[in-house]
This record gives sequence, C-alpha cells and structure tokens, in this order.
Amino acid sequence: MTRFIVLFIAAYVVYTIVKKSLKRTPSGNDAQQRTDKKSQPVVTHLKEIAYVCYSAANDDDTCDVCREFDGRHMLPNHKILQRVRPPHAGCKSPKGCRCTLVYVTRDEDGSSEVESLLKKHGGMCDRQTIERN
Repeated sequence: MTRFIVLFIAAYVVYTIVKKSLKRTPSGNDAQQRTDKKSQPVVTHLKEIAYVCYSAANDDDTCDVCREFDGRHMLPNHKILQRVRPPHAGCKSPKGCRCTLVYVTRDEDGSSEVESLLKKHGGMCDRQTIERN
C-alpha cells in the first residue's frame, strides 16, 4: 500500500511539472507570431524626408569633425550619416557632441530642388553649393 501511495505522489508531481512547463513554453506557431510582431516595423504617419542638414554648435569647443560637417546637406541614406550621426562618439569637444540633424520633409518649399541637387553631387553638398543653385 505504501508503494502505491509513493508511486501516486510521484506521478502527480511529474504531471504538475509537465503541465507547468507546457503553459510556459508557447507552441511553435505562438512563438513565431511573437517574434514576427517584434520584428515588424512600427508604421507611423511621418512625412518622407527629402534631405538632412548637419548642424554644429560652432563655438570654440566645437571639434574639427563637427566643424567640418556643419552646414552639410545630405540625403537621409548617405553612408556618412551611419559613421558620424550626432551625437557621435568620436567628438573631441570637452562638452561632448552638441550637434544635431535637421530633417527636411518633401512637402517643404524648395526641398525637391535641394534633393535633386544632392543626388547630382553624390548625396552630400555644403551650404555654399546649395545657395549658389
């Protein structure tokens, strides 16, 4: 009789452990749906960006890299933005990088002309080139 009770308790413990583990582990479809939800980009109603303007603080503490890019206009997918997107880690300013990007949307006046000029010049121009044209 004692063996029967011990065997019954052991079977019950195994049953509850298996039941709890099944509740915690989602089935294959559930796991796939959860990862799909995380990997899908959030759809927002932002306007399309025509170009980006790099703006530095331009004072005595501005580093050479920030000063070089100040006033540059770039297409939003330009490779330079991947390397020097502000605030960038390579900034030598004692106050840290204080640069910012100014995003210009396609529905703003003159943005299509600047965007086409940037495409002609390889995706990046300085302020003087933009003002001349």
